[in-house]
Amino acid sequence: MKRKMLSLILVLGMLAGSVLGGCGNGSDDSGKTDSDSEKPYEGTTLTVLGFSAVACSAMEEKLPEFTEKTGIEVEFEQLSNDELQKKIAVSMAAGGSDVDVFYYRPWQDLGAYQANNWVEPLNDYCDKDEEYEVDDFLDIPIEQGTGDDGKLYAVPVFDEHYVLFYNKEYFKDAGIEKVPETYEELIKAAKKLTDPDKNRYGISMRGDGFASVLSWITVARAYGADYFKDGVCNLTSPEAIKAIDIYKELLKCSPPGYLSKGWSETSDDFAQGIAAMRIDCDTQYTYATDPESSLVSDSVGFAVIPKGDVKASGNESGWSLGMSAGSENKEAAWEFIRWASGKEMDVYAATQGNFSARRSTWENEDVLATYPEDLIEAVLAVSDPSISDGSTLPNLQYASEARTIVGEALSLAWQDKDYEEAMQKAADELQKMYDEQYGK
Repeated sequence: MKRKMLSLILVLGMLAGSVLGGCGNGSDDSGKTDSDSEKPYEGTTLTVLGFSAVACSAMEEKLPEFTEKTGIEVEFEQLSNDELQKKIAVSMAAGGSDVDVFYYRPWQDLGAYQANNWVEPLNDYCDKDEEYEVDDFLDIPIEQGTGDDGKLYAVPVFDEHYVLFYNKEYFKDAGIEKVPETYEELIKAAKKLTDPDKNRYGISMRGDGFASVLSWITVARAYGADYFKDGVCNLTSPEAIKAIDIYKELLKCSPPGYLSKGWSETSDDFAQGIAAMRIDCDTQYTYATDPESSLVSDSVGFAVIPKGDVKASGNESGWSLGMSAGSENKEAAWEFIRWASGKEMDVYAATQGNFSARRSTWENEDVLATYPEDLIEAVLAVSDPSISDGSTLPNLQYASEARTIVGEALSLAWQDKDYEEAMQKAADELQKMYDEQYGK
């Protein structure tokens, strides 16, 4: 295990330099400040918007401790991913004074949030905070939280990668002795594992158009496609079309209703024993391994996602904390951010199943002992630079809009409708966005 711990640290970017400097080297994230008052923000109430994830549940569990240390009351609202994004947009468009801190996906939304001045730069808070270590964070999550102006707008609370979930018992019953290593092998295994009469299906894949973009691009990159290549949109290339065909074959082996399913629904399919496999984020593993939420907790295995014609492809992304530019309690909001993303909270969340974006957390033996050994091995492999492709979305200012555009075209494909014209239109729109952003 010690060798794996060292490998994990190295593979996840321990040797790379920090994107930002100037922050202190202290390690106490207790919420104390430099003020002469022990609780300078006592009586302040913060509104924090979050979503359904271990990072948020662990934070919410510890909120009374934060309030005891700082005097800051926190009104935390947990929403679905879509509800959270909509509420942030509505609040920020109205000035953002009713929200102080929110969790969000900078790889998807930072470009738009920055362009609309919805998020507060965090550099000044970091630079004057001698106890907060930005250089302890992994590089890719910090890069994703850094705007095109070089300022930091988000600090990560978890980092995730795509892996293959599979049911060991179902594999054994079906006589499948080897975990699929290619998408062709994956399709073959999924067909063999599918038995509708038993309400059992080979794999559960995201079929909702918007949600499926993130998993489809993983397949597409394995076959050599991407959003852009050399500044030209690549969505209609033969490689991209082949990835669509591969994905459609996997959907045929998915449980009914897949056209409306995202990560939570496919997770439920797997945890309830309806699906024998799924490809999705490693951060969701507790939904499958926790006996309280899973009927197959004793049979779960993890592996590297399959290879395409080019390689196995992995994506790295996650969620971060941002401060509303319209907040009237910015200093107190920073106290919350530094506490919720600090070392102590990060280690606690990691032991609850949250995938940390901090280097020091991955040195903690209690943290590494939390995860299944084969999951660690899969994460190590997918994190390798030869596999990892960084963000699941294109590097565009309005990445969420781009995701919607691509998702609409993919939705037609998943419904077995003619999608070529829609995909060409999507490619044209993304190309226009790219050319406007980069001055082509």
